[in-house]
Amino acid sequence: MIRPPLLALAVAFTLAACAEGAAPPTALAPGSPVLAKGGATVARSEVGFTIPAGTCGMTTNVTGTGVFQSVARVLENGGGKVRFAFNETAHGTATGEDGSTYVFSYTANYEVVEVLDPSGLPVVIDIVDHFNLLGQHGAPDSKVYFHGQFQYDGTLPLTPVGTPTVRGDLACDFF
Repeated sequence: MIRPPLLALAVAFTLAACAEGAAPPTALAPGSPVLAKGGATVARSEVGFTIPAGTCGMTTNVTGTGVFQSVARVLENGGGKVRFAFNETAHGTATGEDGSTYVFSYTANYEVVEVLDPSGLPVVIDIVDHFNLLGQHGAPDSKVYFHGQFQYDGTLPLTPVGTPTVRGDLACDFF
């Protein structure tokens, strides 16, 4: 079964997008995965991140905390075909050293759209990723959107299939 490598891929891919010198999200109190209704595996944890002043449009160091949730699903599509899907969400608040305040949201969906080798790997994964840090009362915003398909053969980096769409700076996608 290829589910564990894909979940590892999801984590590796999102953490690889963090900027040099920026602190990636860290689990403060990891939750235990639980089996939810419909066979989905759900994991929740608290997260934190720091965006250094001078990066991602921030004029001050910004520190955020919130709740992160990951849901993994394996569904049978009829005809014996299996669909693998992962959904990650996070939301919370952030504060700048200058007193500025922010809210953030993150959503990522990873879905295996094509199995190239019936024995497991390689696969093609469709990835849609959004990170929004919204400044309150005039504080600056940072928004990132990413969508692309990639071949995964069990190793990193991923091989792009076509040209991904990117809006914003991927180094500012802190999940």
